[in-house]
Amino acid sequence: MNQPPHHTDPARPATIPLWQALAGWVRLGLVHFWQQALPKDNGLLRLLQDEAQSLLGGQQYTAHSLQQALKKQWRTFDERASSQDSSEPLLRLIHEYRLNLMDTFLLTLLGETQRSHVISLVITQLQAPSPSPHPTLHLCAAILESLQTEPEQPFQLLNLPQHPLIRAGLIQRQGNHDSPQTALPLPLQSLSLPAAYWSVLLGQANGWEDCDLLRDGDLTLLPDALQQQLPVLAALLQQGSAHTLVLRGHPHSGRRQLAQALARALSLQAIGIPLARWQQDPALPLACRYAHWLPVLEPKLGPGEVWHPNAHTPASATRPQPQVILLGSDGAVEGAADGRLGDSQCLELVMPLPDQRQRQSIWAQQAGCPELAAHCARNALLSGPTIASLAASAQLLAQRDNTPLALHHVTQARQQLGSERLRLLAQPEPRQVDRAAIVLPPLVDTELQRLIQRAQQRESLWQGLGATLQQTFTAGVRALFIGESGTGKTLAASYIATQLGSPLYRVDLSAVMNKYIGESEKNLSAVLDMAAASDVVLLFDEADSLFGKRSEGKETGERFANMLTHFLLTRIENHPGIVILTSNNRERIDAAFTRRLDLIVEFPIPGFEERLQLWRSHLGERGPGDDIYRLLASYCDFCGGQLRNVVLAAAVNANHNPITAADLLVGLLAEYRKLGRELPGKLNLLRNWHANDTQPTPNQHQPEPTP
Repeated sequence: MNQPPHHTDPARPATIPLWQALAGWVRLGLVHFWQQALPKDNGLLRLLQDEAQSLLGGQQYTAHSLQQALKKQWRTFDERASSQDSSEPLLRLIHEYRLNLMDTFLLTLLGETQRSHVISLVITQLQAPSPSPHPTLHLCAAILESLQTEPEQPFQLLNLPQHPLIRAGLIQRQGNHDSPQTALPLPLQSLSLPAAYWSVLLGQANGWEDCDLLRDGDLTLLPDALQQQLPVLAALLQQGSAHTLVLRGHPHSGRRQLAQALARALSLQAIGIPLARWQQDPALPLACRYAHWLPVLEPKLGPGEVWHPNAHTPASATRPQPQVILLGSDGAVEGAADGRLGDSQCLELVMPLPDQRQRQSIWAQQAGCPELAAHCARNALLSGPTIASLAASAQLLAQRDNTPLALHHVTQARQQLGSERLRLLAQPEPRQVDRAAIVLPPLVDTELQRLIQRAQQRESLWQGLGATLQQTFTAGVRALFIGESGTGKTLAASYIATQLGSPLYRVDLSAVMNKYIGESEKNLSAVLDMAAASDVVLLFDEADSLFGKRSEGKETGERFANMLTHFLLTRIENHPGIVILTSNNRERIDAAFTRRLDLIVEFPIPGFEERLQLWRSHLGERGPGDDIYRLLASYCDFCGGQLRNVVLAAAVNANHNPITAADLLVGLLAEYRKLGRELPGKLNLLRNWHANDTQPTPNQHQPEPTP
């Protein structure tokens, strides 16, 4: 075949980007090697030369003439990379890994194999009968040796596996299995460069598989104090004073918005990377480095777990690649992402919530209803992004109802917020309980009102108090309801949540508890984090199993139970939300937890007045009247839960008609049988009531001691 004429000026044309000159050189180098190795053309050489000429702007070169031109300008490239390392990713890689011209040829050969089907065909022909389009180490060595024209250090095949790009994972070896018995001989192992990496080095990458380029967030949703810190955080990352920023917070606390704002301040693009992809792809940190991406990672860590980020930094890099790690309340990140970097370069920041003034402003702006803003801001400690999401959902609900936005729309939106995840470990209690629906002794009523006030003031309560108390500030409220089953503890929890406008979730102990060590702690941590993110009220019903007294720990099971109790003591104490526990007996709760409670409310067995009100509130307009209520309140010692069963059974017997004494007697007999008890003798008056259809005199039904 005729050789193309030499170009008169060996200098690389200034209008041709470096990668195009290198890509043209690879094609001309393959032409040169083919002519030495194979006797016939098959038409592929002309295709290679046409591609090379197109890349080189129509100018004519041979492999050696273009090689000489690039060699003369190599020092210039290095100077450009060191002074303007953000302009061309390929130049930056060459500079930071100190690649020589032949190293760069190998890199370009592997990258262009992904772009050009002609090069793939040529590689397949050169290493026939192997059908692989990826060149083997033997073929790469032969091509590089054919291009060496000066007495330089000869290319060493055995040293190729130690190449810095291979060790960094950018160039991948195929056939080097973990077991020496199954690994291919070194010359037969092949090299490849994934197409996505080559696109990054060419500055043409628009994203990455399974990864999300984060959109610009609304900075006004972040707390004012955090917005003021943003320039300082960006400067620390820009200067390399910190390379890993750990943002610790609950879901939807604004961590991603802050990461995107930091990326914009650093002239980077934030990219959310799944943890599995990050761990399986060791060269992905390098791709982020040269694509000008800020990796945002979210490892799911449980209590006591430590995550080790893999971030390879080139030896000659002036500063490491910054990265952002999103964490919840538990777990930790190893301080250094690279062995040669100090632990001090890992910075951690706990995401704060906006204060009440800013929350009210966000509510007013997002919901367009200033009247609701003050109420919502006072009763719900939520992040800016969560408020924005709630406001949008509430407005959709109002549009569905074709009514103006109201408080019940916000309440309904809060019931739906994050419920799909929280329902995995807790059950919603959606009922709305007003004051008329709950019957309580005066002392219990007073205590519940005090609990509501405490919850409403949980953020502002600390203002102006002493320095010692300020050190123990927490927005959380913890209460214990003690009483026999059926005394109204769960109903009272629903009443508290209704008064606060907050959703109530009952923790499902069967879903939380796990036989495997550490899994129960992870589940409880997840419940508390999700509850804090949505500021819901958590109800631990029958909490004795979780918060019971710790034993001496002589048995293995006892030791792990003690560890779980200790974990809960710590987490509940620092939880920023409202937690209500119920128990049948105060003595069953660990004393250490009792000291951490804000309020203990005892629900006694209802007395005559409470039972009278319970019968009235349960039977409503279908009831037989106060005379029978007084009889029942005097001689039936049932609590609210048992009384409910009686009324439902009586209503079934009445078949949608007014409930009579006979219907109530049917329900009473059924409930007493269920308890294994006899019907009190005085309640047999209900039989006479039914038989005679007359009413005994009121004196017969004055309050008497309950048997």
